[in-house]
Amino acid sequence: MKKLTKKWLDFARADLEAAEVLLKSGKTHWSRQLSVLHCHQAIEKILKTVIISNGDEVKKVHNLIFLLNESKLKVPQEFKQYIEELNPHYQPSRYPDVAYKGPILKYNKVTAIYHLEKTKKIFLWIEKKLL
Repeated sequence: MKKLTKKWLDFARADLEAAEVLLKSGKTHWSRQLSVLHCHQAIEKILKTVIISNGDEVKKVHNLIFLLNESKLKVPQEFKQYIEELNPHYQPSRYPDVAYKGPILKYNKVTAIYHLEKTKKIFLWIEKKLL
């Protein structure tokens, strides 16, 4: 594995770890929201890792659907649907001054656990493709 690819993979793994830590130790809505943000970041960065491993240039975007297409990965439909579901979750945490106009995003413990479990499943599947 090339050095740059490994660096991106390490960053992606760190976001997955951060999502777990925030979920386990966090006690507030904000901790759960940030856990889900790190789920988004983990998927975003592992998709960017795939793009780099393909020899392509990474664009500075957060849209998971765009990145999935750019990665050229053939993922199961279940994964694609979840990536579409996770996609809007970066906005409320990253841009608190922007009014989010999408569906209502809830950040309770059940929702955060759901996102972490789904993210781990997809992350591990993509990681196996890289290794």
